[in-house]
Amino acid sequence: MRVRTVPASALESGHVHAWCELQAADPTLSSPFLAPEFTLAVAQERPDVAVGLVEEEGRPVGFFPYQRSRFATGRPVGGTLNDLQGVVAAPGVEIAAADLIRDCGLLHWQFSRVIASQAPFAPCHVRADVSHFIDLGGGFEAYARTKHDTFGERLLRKGRKLEREAGPVRFELHSGDSSALAQLMAWKSDRYGRAGYADVFRSRWARRVIERIHATQTGRFAGQLSLLWAGDRMAAAHLGIRCLDRWHSWFISYAPPFARYSPGLLLYWKLAESAAGAGVQRIEIGGGDYPYKAMLANTSMRVAGGSVDRIAIVTAARRWSEKRKESIRGSSVLRPPARMFLRTYRRMLRSGVK
Repeated sequence: MRVRTVPASALESGHVHAWCELQAADPTLSSPFLAPEFTLAVAQERPDVAVGLVEEEGRPVGFFPYQRSRFATGRPVGGTLNDLQGVVAAPGVEIAAADLIRDCGLLHWQFSRVIASQAPFAPCHVRADVSHFIDLGGGFEAYARTKHDTFGERLLRKGRKLEREAGPVRFELHSGDSSALAQLMAWKSDRYGRAGYADVFRSRWARRVIERIHATQTGRFAGQLSLLWAGDRMAAAHLGIRCLDRWHSWFISYAPPFARYSPGLLLYWKLAESAAGAGVQRIEIGGGDYPYKAMLANTSMRVAGGSVDRIAIVTAARRWSEKRKESIRGSSVLRPPARMFLRTYRRMLRSGVK
């Protein structure tokens, strides 16, 4: 078994076909971020995207997509656009993480959300998280029954109130309207700014990747822009990515005047109903301790963050740094002031204050 690296743009059709077959054969690999289409979309906008081909007797048995930075460091393809990482490989393919990044010409690869069950990266985990899902395997009605006593009925009441006060509520499963996508990004960018978070939409290449995926519509991979309307006004918008029978929630936001109606949650509810009717088995809504995710989800998958380093002293330093960060995140005393300081610092950077 050997690993060789090729630029993502140089992947042959046979490689892409083999990658798709490996992904389709293992439900744990069905995330759109592990699909060749996502890697190729980013590679259209960035020249630093590569793929480690794991080969056995000249036949590809695994694919490791990554983005190469300076000093032989690597990160997930698409950076913060990427919500799930890992190796797409055939059952029984075993390769140590350190050997994998060495053969890819890297000294270091940092991951934010790798599939926790992937054995090669297990020794490199520093922090644990879960990725929340809406499981629609039993159909929408079965899902709705699990949520009826918690918040489902309250949500439906808000929908009826929205209809009375703002006009007929209408849901659009997918819109190809680029202006609606631009509005979603504007809403989301504004929310990032007010919260003090880094704004991914300030990056021109990232916006182009998002627009490219929105425009992609194939049988196995598609950008899905869902809209919630109240009368003739767009109340909320959601951009997801569908791959096979999984739908990943990527970006969601809403028009501030409609905030009291919980339009984002209403959109998710209608999205789950429509997606189930279209054959979607799971909607992944991601990680983090956001209350709305706990309200919506009925299952989850373990993911992990960490890094693979080939230099021992660097490994120790990174582990120490990550553990300090985790201590702060897990402290009810330290976390609030740390978050406030970070948000203030980011606002200063954006405003040009030195």
